[in-house]
Amino acid sequence: MGSRAKTLVAGVVLILAAVVVAGAIALGPQALGSAEPPTDDAPTVQQQELTTVRGIIGSEKESLFADPEAKEIFARHGLDVQVTTSGSWAMAERADIEESDFASPSSEIAAAHIEDVHGAAVLSTSRPFYSPLAIATGDTVLAVLEQNGLAEKRDGVWYLDMAAYLDAVANGRRWTDLAGSDAYPSSRNVMITTTDVRSSNSALMYLSLASYVLNGNAVVTSEDAAREQASTSLARLFLDQGYSQSSSSGPWESFLSKGPLNQPLTLIYESQYLEAQMNEPSRVTDAMRICYPAPTIFSDHVVVAFSEAGQRVQDVLENDPDMARVIARHGFRVNGANSAAFSEQVGSAGLTGYAADGTFIDAAQAPSYEVADVMLQTIEALY
Repeated sequence: MGSRAKTLVAGVVLILAAVVVAGAIALGPQALGSAEPPTDDAPTVQQQELTTVRGIIGSEKESLFADPEAKEIFARHGLDVQVTTSGSWAMAERADIEESDFASPSSEIAAAHIEDVHGAAVLSTSRPFYSPLAIATGDTVLAVLEQNGLAEKRDGVWYLDMAAYLDAVANGRRWTDLAGSDAYPSSRNVMITTTDVRSSNSALMYLSLASYVLNGNAVVTSEDAAREQASTSLARLFLDQGYSQSSSSGPWESFLSKGPLNQPLTLIYESQYLEAQMNEPSRVTDAMRICYPAPTIFSDHVVVAFSEAGQRVQDVLENDPDMARVIARHGFRVNGANSAAFSEQVGSAGLTGYAADGTFIDAAQAPSYEVADVMLQTIEALY
């Protein structure tokens, strides 16, 4: 081959190489063999394929589902979970509940209510975590209660004697009637502040607990007995409060804002108090304390699935160990294989004054859905 021919061939090769490089540049770095990740303007395949899942939850779980880490864990499983809040007992009456993929009331009784009304639409239920009922209060209040045999401190944990407390309510005792009331000279009745029992699960669990104690620490099984109790002793626990908020976040927020001297006994879930301590900025002051009813009662947070997508949410909440850690960081006790997550989280946060796992020997049982419904209908008729 002559020198002229060689020069022409070299020129053609250079032109072809330039075309290949230009095409590769136009196709992006991956065409050149680059392992660089896509930019923020180019969503990942996982982000493009997330399934939107809609749920209705109790307000005490709102911060859990809004947690960025919880959202990231759901996304790992291909889920974008969007929730709205509702009082647990009121969920069953919502017209849109069957259009949701799942509902998460705060007790088995409330879940049974949903199943009773919407049973044909329910695919499955699960109980991934729970919380004992508790009382938010303060040092000054507890000192007065202790002096009058209404509260005691055991192993660094405060307990309210429910039988003694219910007796004080039945007799209309005021704070000024108690020994040592100079430290807390309130003229109001000794009474726990709750949510509206007609719509909220925490008040329903309080109702269940009170009925158990008033029945000699035994579950009320007769509808006639339930009706009699509800029309007298139980009704007073709610009617004498006056206005009650519809969701458990309401009284808790009021307690945090106004303090224990303004709202001395506030019914909460243990999870609300522990969550507030473990997540900054904490609004729990040194004068505030958590106290447990004795006996207490557990509130199982049930997930009721109406679709396969809802069942995928159940699976993540039940089985993902990273999600268990997030659940525990929001103050909930975890059921199942990942139950140690709760002790690990509260332990690493250095929390004190809470009841450790396995210490709830004396726990009340809730009545059946049918008996609870009789109690609620009886009290509702008295409003």
